[in-house]
Amino acid sequence: MFMGGITALAAISVEIVVPATGIVARYFDLPEARGASLVGVYFLSYGTGQIFWGLYSDAFGRRIALLLSLAGFALASLACALAPSFEWLLIGRCAQGAMAGAPVTARAMVRDATSGAESARIMTLLGAILTVTTLFAPVLGSGFLILFSWRVIFLALMLLALVFLIYSYVALTPTNERCRRERFSLRFLRQATQYLPGNQQFLVPTLIGGFIFGGYASLGAVGAITAEEQYCISPGSFGALFTIAVLANVSGSLFASRLLRRINLRAVGTLSMAILAVLTIIHVVIAQAQPSLQLFWVTICIYVFVFGMTLPTTMAASLEPAGEMPAFAASVFGACIMGMAFLGAVTASRLYDGDHQAISLTMAPFGAAAVMVAVAGRVLGRPASPYP
Repeated sequence: MFMGGITALAAISVEIVVPATGIVARYFDLPEARGASLVGVYFLSYGTGQIFWGLYSDAFGRRIALLLSLAGFALASLACALAPSFEWLLIGRCAQGAMAGAPVTARAMVRDATSGAESARIMTLLGAILTVTTLFAPVLGSGFLILFSWRVIFLALMLLALVFLIYSYVALTPTNERCRRERFSLRFLRQATQYLPGNQQFLVPTLIGGFIFGGYASLGAVGAITAEEQYCISPGSFGALFTIAVLANVSGSLFASRLLRRINLRAVGTLSMAILAVLTIIHVVIAQAQPSLQLFWVTICIYVFVFGMTLPTTMAASLEPAGEMPAFAASVFGACIMGMAFLGAVTASRLYDGDHQAISLTMAPFGAAAVMVAVAGRVLGRPASPYP
């Protein structure tokens, strides 16, 4: 549960803020769409910060990286809660994302102990735990908005980080992990970045995971605003609606985990991409229509289901060629998917015009790109490639 919790910390930090994006913008007398930047800027800084924590964890050990990142995250959360202006809040969110090194450290710990299908299965289970914990995040966010104010959301994130920090300090005893300072250098960074992007077994699953995450990010960026303006769902009620999508995410992760007991990772990837290809066409169609809330949310949930299947399996596949630098490989994977998430959030924000089209017109091209990368990897790749 602890591993699942620290893996989920970054996701919780996004989902708990989703119901508040429009409210925070209005609080600072800004257009509601500006609130989406609270999601986008977090994705960008989180993706960049992971590179640092991946290098640091491989060089100095998992425990010290975990303790430092959790302490920094708690301080950044406090800064967000006390922000006097929207600009300072964005700076605090930037710091919060940069200090969220716990998830990449947790994934490296999994890769230290397992590999192959077993690693993928554990990743899917962690993904399910992650999603279950984030199931309550938007509901909590909505509750804090109703009972208190948006600032309490960031105080709650600070307290959560402090709980994980104390547990890590007490439960994770110091080990004899070998200190390899040479890995925390520009020279090693240059060598590693030359190796990983040129390795198809790393590149293909990373791009697939990134593109599908980009489509998913549109939901976090403008989902609450779309529900409010087009379907008259209040920010306080959106948490309950979002819970349905989160359950789809959990179902996707658990479904992939069960499949991996019977078929290999490549077959699971093929199935998820086939579903995504059909769904991409559906989103193109409904973008030109006026779907009911029920129909629109069903298409959202199917996308999120595929997202739940795909993200942990692509992550496990990308770490296979990592060798002795799993934390750095996990951080590069994380940076890439967060960069795509930032792009997806920005795309949805720019496309948003008061209706559902922004989400559908973001999910469709990002989903199509993921499918095309999968097909290209299958056609051009080696048969031994574990994904797609």
